[in-house]
Amino acid sequence: MADGSGTKLSAKASYQSGEYAFTMDKATVSSHVLDMGDSGKTYFLESTVARTITLPAIKAGLKFKFIATDTTADSSIATSEGTALLKGGAECGDAYLTLAGTTIIVEAAGSVGDWLEMVCDGTYWYVSGHGAHDASFSVS
Repeated sequence: MADGSGTKLSAKASYQSGEYAFTMDKATVSSHVLDMGDSGKTYFLESTVARTITLPAIKAGLKFKFIATDTTADSSIATSEGTALLKGGAECGDAYLTLAGTTIIVEAAGSVGDWLEMVCDGTYWYVSGHGAHDASFSVS
């Protein structure tokens, strides 16, 4: 699993069997590339620097969850294919925000606790989540 600096660490199990949690908190690292072995993990975005997180190539069954624990800077989550493979949306404030494109940005204007979950069916990444207000996420 990535440790924020791009190296792999031994996974630490949380209170639930088979679940893994990881904090992206390295102030010197701004780019993270996830792989299939990272699937099923929850990533805490302690974004003290702007981050770009690249999802692995699409494959049925891949699943990731991202939770904002610090919103000092943006975190971008992008498809590795560079094409519009993100579909879905999130409840944000009093509205539903459609999140479809190649990159989703967890905005610095968001709130601690905003979250996104991404599940792949082998064709697309389906996105769901919750943001405290309508500026929690954006998409490109």
